[in-house]
Amino acid sequence: MHVWIALLTACTRPVSPPAQGGPSILWVSLDTVRADRLAVYGGPAATPTLDALAREGVVYERAFSHFPETGLSHWSMMTGVLPEVHGNVPAAADSAWTGPTAAELARARGYRTGAFIGGVTLTSEATGLDRGFDLYDDSFPTDPRDMKRDGAEVVRRALAWQGLQAGPSLTFVHLFDAHFPYTPRDPARYDPDYRGSIDGTDATLAGHRDWGTPLAPQDLAHVEALYDGELTDLDATLGPLLAAQAPDTIVVVTADHGESFEHGYLANHRGSLADGTLRVPLLVRAHGLVPARDTTLVGLTDVLPTVADLAGWTLDVPVHGRSVRPGAAGAARTEVWSRTDPWETRGVPDGPLLSVRTDAWKVIWGASTARAWDLRSDPTEGTPVEVPADLAGARARYDALLGAMDAHREERTARRVVGGEEGAMLEALGYLAPTPGTPPG
Repeated sequence: MHVWIALLTACTRPVSPPAQGGPSILWVSLDTVRADRLAVYGGPAATPTLDALAREGVVYERAFSHFPETGLSHWSMMTGVLPEVHGNVPAAADSAWTGPTAAELARARGYRTGAFIGGVTLTSEATGLDRGFDLYDDSFPTDPRDMKRDGAEVVRRALAWQGLQAGPSLTFVHLFDAHFPYTPRDPARYDPDYRGSIDGTDATLAGHRDWGTPLAPQDLAHVEALYDGELTDLDATLGPLLAAQAPDTIVVVTADHGESFEHGYLANHRGSLADGTLRVPLLVRAHGLVPARDTTLVGLTDVLPTVADLAGWTLDVPVHGRSVRPGAAGAARTEVWSRTDPWETRGVPDGPLLSVRTDAWKVIWGASTARAWDLRSDPTEGTPVEVPADLAGARARYDALLGAMDAHREERTARRVVGGEEGAMLEALGYLAPTPGTPPG
């Protein structure tokens, strides 16, 4: 039996009437946060809030995104199924998935459900992710230079809503503060001696982003230092939110994807399947969980099954993920699949890209190439080698994973053309490649 069949079976349970009530859930997504820059994962950015959470819960050392963009990554996180199952979400402003979302599962069990959104790429208008939420708070003014709602305001609104809830609640909090541009409160915190002209904004980085003009080493180091400063600011923003949670609340902190500063691809994420873009933080605290550092291979599709397991919920349809609660039943994951956007290929050389990551290998398939890295001897993915024989045919397993969900999909009609002001914003954020003939944004 293939592992993928075992994983699907492990998450399929008999349908039963939902039990009412249960522990409240706080689910936090730190947009564009790569794990290895955080102190809690051994990185340079101080994270006292996450350090404290780590002492009380499980830190997953090897958690990976399936999609290096906001909308589809969150759909996978909230449903437990791979991105392509959802279809072209930006065009449809909805997902093709007909199974339940985390919010729908919670609401069916008597929970109040609220989402508090910090970035323009996760609005209901752009993604349809409001499905199942009683409140989807995503309306806020934006500055074209930095299209987010300040994280402190997101946290304030989330806490105010939580304070009005009498029973169990699912609170989803999306913090966009670490996303480009990199403008921390103290730009000199991690690079006090820098005297160059790079300030982390589009005004100075536009020509260097993606596969643009390489930055001088001192300038690239400063960009990373600015990003680290944003991570430390974000950690401080998170503090009051975590401090306000009841001891029995299930707390999940993760990210949709990371950010790239390597391999000639800079200050973006949509075109990369390297570990810097895919490896994300995942910390979970819940009653009965023994604090630990867990080296299980995890994909973001595993977050929903894990939350359901901790909350005592049943899942009424099969999903690609599995519970990674320490000691959970079922086969361990052996592969994490990731891909770039198959519907938007401009600006991604040899795209769209598909990758599989195992304990020992990373393989990336492009439109005309296949490259592999032996992660045991080359953990930074520096020198590609021949694809190992046991992974040469792995794409058939991926196709089978997608096909297994056909009964739970309903294609959505494309009803949006992303252009105009929205398109310009997404280009500035790096989610769309620049229109041919224009400077990169």
